[in-house]
Amino acid sequence: MQTITGHPALTVEDYLAVEDGELMSLLQVHGQRIDTLEPSCHELANLDIDETEVVPLRKGWLWINVDDSGQLIGKWVDDPVTLTGESKPLAFPDSTIAELAGWSAHNLDVDASIGHWLRVYRQPHSERFAVTVYTGDEPEPTLVLIGTYPDAHLCEGTVPKVVYVEPHPETADKARARVMPINAASNDWQAITLVEGPAGGVKVLPCSVRRFVKVGHGVRSTRQWKIADTDRPDPHLLSIPGFVHDPDLFDVGYLNDEPVLIHATNNRHHWHIDAYEIGHNRIHHGWRVANGQGEVRQLAAGSDRVLVRVSLSSPKSEAEHLHLITLAGFSALPTGPLLKTEGRFDLSLNTCATAVGFTAVEMSTGTPPMSWYLDSTGHVLNPLAELRAGTRAARDRFTSPDGYECTIDMRWRGGPQFQGPVVFMVYGAYGLDLELDTDPELRYWLDRGYAVATANVRGGGDPERHQAGARHMRENSLIDTVTAAQWLRSGNGSVTATHLCVIGASAGGFLVASLLTEAPGLIDAGVIVNGYVDPLHALLRLSSLTGQADLDEWGDPVNDSRDFAVLHRLSPLRKLRSSTPPTLVIVAGRDVRVDPRLGLAWLMRVREMGSDATLWFDPDGTHDRWGTELNPNILIDWVDHALDQQ
Repeated sequence: MQTITGHPALTVEDYLAVEDGELMSLLQVHGQRIDTLEPSCHELANLDIDETEVVPLRKGWLWINVDDSGQLIGKWVDDPVTLTGESKPLAFPDSTIAELAGWSAHNLDVDASIGHWLRVYRQPHSERFAVTVYTGDEPEPTLVLIGTYPDAHLCEGTVPKVVYVEPHPETADKARARVMPINAASNDWQAITLVEGPAGGVKVLPCSVRRFVKVGHGVRSTRQWKIADTDRPDPHLLSIPGFVHDPDLFDVGYLNDEPVLIHATNNRHHWHIDAYEIGHNRIHHGWRVANGQGEVRQLAAGSDRVLVRVSLSSPKSEAEHLHLITLAGFSALPTGPLLKTEGRFDLSLNTCATAVGFTAVEMSTGTPPMSWYLDSTGHVLNPLAELRAGTRAARDRFTSPDGYECTIDMRWRGGPQFQGPVVFMVYGAYGLDLELDTDPELRYWLDRGYAVATANVRGGGDPERHQAGARHMRENSLIDTVTAAQWLRSGNGSVTATHLCVIGASAGGFLVASLLTEAPGLIDAGVIVNGYVDPLHALLRLSSLTGQADLDEWGDPVNDSRDFAVLHRLSPLRKLRSSTPPTLVIVAGRDVRVDPRLGLAWLMRVREMGSDATLWFDPDGTHDRWGTELNPNILIDWVDHALDQQ
């Protein structure tokens, strides 16, 4: 039994029960601070990332950049390619409010004419945020809201407003979405609550017509998205036809200067888009706009048109196409897409409905993001943009023992097939899949000779696949992940792993811990980052601000015997009875979503079994913000060393 200085031999239960004051001392005794780690002599890849953004707004194109002092600056430009423009530069200074001293800028939002702009700030080493709203060229904010979540956006209308999400003032595990006039003192009404719900379950996003806002309510399995017209004195929620789970599949744009709801529906690798009139705080009759093959992933509405991002899958790969579709009546798709990529497009820079044009950011196979600019008719304004090359991508299909078919995405450098060390990224929960091409550290792994893979297993993905791996069906997620690891080892796919390191953060930590106990012969090393390594212990013994969402995802072991039985059977802490491959456990001392005690308990249990286990801890890190300045070489060096030992 592993002993701790000043303590008798502690059990797993003891590690989970230590007081907050003891926790950090235990981490210091048994780990290494992440800010003391030194990187290897490997040079980091020069990503050549362009830190400018060109955003289409109602007046034209807004160019935004970071100057040498770190301040955001911008200007109007006539041409998004040549960046020509005569208007005076704009400045978006950081706040000098005394209450926000030391807080870091987290996000920026502007309205269509930049009459107002909004900054979100984050308190260092916590998940506490603040919102400041500025009017015109005034150096001081018009409105300051402290103690929010990062969900905050500007809304236009007769009275400009801000919509935001904040912790519920009376219930610790709840949140609420509110809308408030920017200059509340000049209006007869103050903040209005749009909806209340579980913490982590209330979300707000802007529509392209900025007087409307998307509002999500409920834990992930039952979350429904609706819209609200913030220009009304009673902005109640309007239901979208059908039960809508994905906010990327609907938007509000303009048709003949009147707002219309645009909604995409996917069904068995086919899609269709419908449009609906909005009037008198109601959604009226609709009409079919277009249909096609594949799956719609994202919409960006403009004036009289909508830009549509469509995914097309084949047995070995997945590509994405962009189409521009008119809203007046049904229109057949043109013979070819405006743009296509083997990676991913992102349309989120299109922040408001505009006739100026659209921006699409392409993220492709470990290369820096690249922006494409389109005019209002879909003509590409920078057709000679640099070509992508140098990285291979493939999507293989494999079948789990119960007959369920999954896919596995892979990236590597070199020839059409890869044989060598593989990093296997896992998650498989909350309806989410990992997107390799959006990972900023992908290129570092590829530069060091690794292939990187991730599997789209049950527990992630669309509502049907998510439910097939959640709660008492959780074992399916593990079965799929084990089968994916076997596939990577088999030599039957595009990538063959001679050595395999599995990495998982948060919910992915459960899959890493499970693989280390269920299939240690497949795995050569494991990395767990802020890992939810044992849901049963967490749900029974520990508290979390996202407790309601966790119960919905993993099950309720207190009140549902099926959930308890499955989590008890799968519990990695309970099942661990022998040594495991080398494991790195990374924990953040200020994580309020996954308790650091879970990582500590796993580490001590693994060491008790005689395994090589390393603990890195970031005393000031949070769940999604740990090792902010950590050199990527440090983690790759650890994996190199662990695999060399095998």
